[in-house]
Amino acid sequence: MPNPKAAARSPRRPKVGLVLGSGGARGLVHFEIIEGLLRMDIPIDLIAGSSIGAVVAGIYAAGGLPRLREDLQTMKREDFVRLFDPALSRYGFFAGRKVMVFLRRYIPPETRLEDLGLPLGIVATDYETGRPVVFRKGNLLEAIRASISIPGVFTPVRVGSKLLLDGGVVSPLPIDIAEQMGGHLIVAVSLLPTIGKLRGILPLGWKKRRGGDKPPPGRLPLKEKIARRLPPGRKEERRWLRIADQWLTAKNGEAGEPEKTPNLIDIVTRTIDIMAYTETRQMLAAHPPAVLFEFDFPDLGVLDFTRSQELLDAARRAFELKIPELTEKVKKRLSLPMPPSFGKARREIR
Repeated sequence: MPNPKAAARSPRRPKVGLVLGSGGARGLVHFEIIEGLLRMDIPIDLIAGSSIGAVVAGIYAAGGLPRLREDLQTMKREDFVRLFDPALSRYGFFAGRKVMVFLRRYIPPETRLEDLGLPLGIVATDYETGRPVVFRKGNLLEAIRASISIPGVFTPVRVGSKLLLDGGVVSPLPIDIAEQMGGHLIVAVSLLPTIGKLRGILPLGWKKRRGGDKPPPGRLPLKEKIARRLPPGRKEERRWLRIADQWLTAKNGEAGEPEKTPNLIDIVTRTIDIMAYTETRQMLAAHPPAVLFEFDFPDLGVLDFTRSQELLDAARRAFELKIPELTEKVKKRLSLPMPPSFGKARREIR
């Protein structure tokens, strides 16, 4: 695979900025977009990423993409489920520690943003001000952990004096950040469903079924998986589990009512999707990219990473359809003189 650092060595041409949007498990399509650009010999000069987009940007810049692609071929559903460790906390359902251990397979723990050679902008949300915080330097894994802190799902993290949440809350498609970093030709990848297709997202991607929302035969509900892992006698943890069960269990108004009442994760992720949709439409109107990829997977859970091959295949097909547009709007323009700079950044750059 081409070296991510090589793209920054041609300063006289327009810079290609890649924007990787938020969207949970849907973000696996980002990998195929990156590989498609490289197959076309379109350089990636900088990347701005939010939430799962930050994860993919970091893995690519650190050189871990080939290994991850190999691992995705062999990982089973159980391997993904094990990544979600219960926080036993009122701040979020999952602690995120196991996710970070997993990411260290592809990103060395000491990796710093300023040492990568490929400029990255990792976006998180400041809990106090509601403004985006953009990491341009510092520990890469720390920045990613802040960017994926989905409210109510993963516990928030404190970096310095700031308590940080998922970047997708306020900047799900950070095109403006890529422009402020010096990008002239922007390729953006949006993962948000259209308003007409917004849907509740079941924990770990369980699909809704007629007659209830039970997991498929042979699979334990999430609460039972957690309970079996708790040592005997841990009364506080088991008490917490009963409380969590109230958060996660659908409660219908009438006995036998077929419609599923949204649980906590349904409500949180759907709310973020609605807010992100509005923010994304505004971003696209104010900062139209050269090329826009839009993906909609209406039956995919935000935490369902078990359908990786299906997502990658869909992304590959979508990329092939965009090749003429990429050729005309990006590749041909690389030979033109570099346009004027975009001026100083308007958002907080860390």
